[in-house]
Amino acid sequence: MKTEVLVTIISLGWAFVLLMLQYLKAWGGGRKDFSAKSGNPKSAVIYNFTYAMLPKHKEVIRNHPIKFVVGITMHTGAFYAIFRTFVALLFPGKFFIYPYLLAAALCVPVFCGIYLFIRRILSKNMRSMSSFDDYFAILMTISITVFSILLEIGFVSEFTFLIAASVLFFYMPLGKLKHVLFFFLARMNYGSRLGYRGIYPTSDRN
Repeated sequence: MKTEVLVTIISLGWAFVLLMLQYLKAWGGGRKDFSAKSGNPKSAVIYNFTYAMLPKHKEVIRNHPIKFVVGITMHTGAFYAIFRTFVALLFPGKFFIYPYLLAAALCVPVFCGIYLFIRRILSKNMRSMSSFDDYFAILMTISITVFSILLEIGFVSEFTFLIAASVLFFYMPLGKLKHVLFFFLARMNYGSRLGYRGIYPTSDRN
């Protein structure tokens, strides 16, 4: 087994184990719900990931649509890099059609990340509530997307890319990047609970 593959697998295992331990600690077994079931938890989870996330239901999106789009765009670069890591592990040497077009598209998440990083530095309000982890997480997100771009255009090897990805996975459970898992788990959890009680999905479809 190649060194970079072994290092990446170890980093993935580290991230998985720590994230699961954090999840179990946060979950704590959960409290038993003694209320009578009056809804469909599965439908509520779907609702919570779709209709409930529309701008009219989320004040932060309604009031800051451009910043929301910029943030989502930055995240797409990181998610692509994670996806690309698994492609490199499972299908070494496999590259996509039109790599330069893909690399150009990935530049957009990078620019969005740089904008958010600079905004956090220049904004007095943002600086007052930011920790080292807030800055470092953005830099990690930007960096792994840049490595994805360099890999696609052949500027770095899969070895270099996988080592960079390993650093990302090693850091993931140690800082705010853990929300790559907890965002989805949290929405699933409270969506399911509200569905169980018949609160979600709502009848408000205006």
